[in-house]
Amino acid sequence: MTGTAKVKPPKNNAEWARNVDKRQGQAENPTSVRVGAWVLSAQPDSENLLASHVDGGSVVLAAKPASADSPDDVARTDFPYIKVERQQNQAEARGSSHLVQWDTVAYQSSDFGFTPTATDISIPVDGVYDCNFSLIFKNQSNVTNKAIFLIDGVVKMADERFWSNGAAFNNFYLSEKFSLSAGTIVSAAAFVSGSGTFDFGASAADPTVFTSLSLVRLPVG
Repeated sequence: MTGTAKVKPPKNNAEWARNVDKRQGQAENPTSVRVGAWVLSAQPDSENLLASHVDGGSVVLAAKPASADSPDDVARTDFPYIKVERQQNQAEARGSSHLVQWDTVAYQSSDFGFTPTATDISIPVDGVYDCNFSLIFKNQSNVTNKAIFLIDGVVKMADERFWSNGAAFNNFYLSEKFSLSAGTIVSAAAFVSGSGTFDFGASAADPTVFTSLSLVRLPVG
């Protein structure tokens, strides 16, 4: 036994030529490739590169890259990330919520390309993102203070405090994971009740601590 499959001999030269052409096409454009205990293939719908083990189970090795001007363009394989800050004081009117005007990029991958000063961050790639919003109020307060995280203008995270026993400093930290699509807009806002103005940005007690928002795509989903 050699393990070679029996092939019916061609009836004529034309059939032989068709068989050769078919085998060459399969060799040059295979639908799957066996590598040891793994089989590499492309998912029919998504065209993602898939690795399947003979004992069962599959993993996605690479997602289909975005369209490019040239087939030689290489897409980034790392996961998009960004952290923006509000370092300068931002003063707003009490009684309504106000979007944070991000004035500093602490770091970001080229996928984001965020330019300050602006309120909106556009998601570059579909995926599950770890979202963290830190809101630092500058002054003590004894009224309602609130931190708000928004996706496409809809509130998805919020924290609210009211101090009834005197004024206190208010620092908020919101964190959650969200499945986001490319083009989704992420923003954050602050609210203080009453009349007059309120301030946020850097911490009064620790001036190197800033209001910030970080987004990191996770290696899942």
